[in-house]
Amino acid sequence: MTMTTECPNTEMQSFPQQQQQQVIVGILVPAGPVNFPSYQAIAAPAIYAKPEGLVYMPQGAHLQVPMAPHDGNSSFPVTPRSPVRQHSPAETDTTADDAPLERPRLSTSAARRMRRKRAAERAQQAAEQSRNNEGTRTAPLSAGRVKSDSINSILEHCDLLRSQLASGIADEVQKALAAIQGHVWQLSQHATGCRLVQLALETGCHEAALLTRELHGHVQEAAVSPHANYVIQKVVSTLTWATSSFVAKELLNSCARLARHRYACRIFCRLQEFCGNRDLTLQLIDELLVEAEDLCRHNFGHHVVQSVLEHGHEKHRKVVATILRSDLLSFAKHRNASYLVEKALSYCALEDQQALLAQLGRTEVIVELARSQFGCYVAKSLLQDERVNGKEALRRIQALAGDFGRTRHGQRLLVEIGLAEELA
Repeated sequence: MTMTTECPNTEMQSFPQQQQQQVIVGILVPAGPVNFPSYQAIAAPAIYAKPEGLVYMPQGAHLQVPMAPHDGNSSFPVTPRSPVRQHSPAETDTTADDAPLERPRLSTSAARRMRRKRAAERAQQAAEQSRNNEGTRTAPLSAGRVKSDSINSILEHCDLLRSQLASGIADEVQKALAAIQGHVWQLSQHATGCRLVQLALETGCHEAALLTRELHGHVQEAAVSPHANYVIQKVVSTLTWATSSFVAKELLNSCARLARHRYACRIFCRLQEFCGNRDLTLQLIDELLVEAEDLCRHNFGHHVVQSVLEHGHEKHRKVVATILRSDLLSFAKHRNASYLVEKALSYCALEDQQALLAQLGRTEVIVELARSQFGCYVAKSLLQDERVNGKEALRRIQALAGDFGRTRHGQRLLVEIGLAEELA
């Protein structure tokens, strides 16, 4: 057993001509008797002082390790180089004997995993509770309760509402529609909620039609919404004109602006497809075609004009054909308007088609279009049209196959008209 005492300065000696210096040194003393010389030379540790020589200690002297004050939480001596760590209340716990124990500190990743685990457990408990409510048929989602909840609560029950709407059971459908009622506009603006509203509209019942009343006054805002525009499209394509006519009414006087919008242009296409002969829809198209020339070239507006050609009234098709003939070659080479030239050759009245072919069916025009990046699509349609004598144009294109092969669109045209083999 090792005993510790304090080494008195009177027993410390140094070599002659060396300045006396107090240095703390230590030796290990075995438990049993060992024969030591009367003195043992030990180098002073560098961590305490830089010794100028060697210090001698008597054989019976032992090092007294200085004790630093501490709070009694540890029974081990603490050196001055190891300060006592102060524990916060959050880092200690109390056992049955009121002895504080230090809690292990978690790393950042471990703490994150623990939070995720607790969140998963809470979600699982909520799902089990929902299944238990559904299994016992104790009003799995009562209308009154959902109406009093926030929109977030409805979205949390979205899967259950969908299953009720898709079940085809009258009672279940009515419960889901009652839950949605009063929140149609808010749900329509949400990525998940808009699908729920569309599914409710597809039921086609009287209560579903009543839901559209909550969209009145919001059509223009919904038309430019990335989510609500699908709800408006569903209203037009699913419900009766008596129920959906409010859409056309609210679009009046803003047609040209909305027809150029990425999302709103779809509403005009659905109106043409499902309500093209209605007076309100005809008024919308009359307003649109005032700016038809610009819409034909617009990235989104040309979709509306294309829908007019495919589903619109004959008088509106004639207006489009007249505008295209005003600068036909330029339209035929345009990125967006070239689609409309192709559609006009198929959907316009026969006299309008003949007028278009009279300008486009000439050999030099076909070859010129074939050289164009977007006009080549019109050239392909002309070469495949039985009303056009394209043999001479084919020979000219074949003679210029080397030039056409230098561009990707030229190579594609040669393959599509059978003048070259498709490359692997």
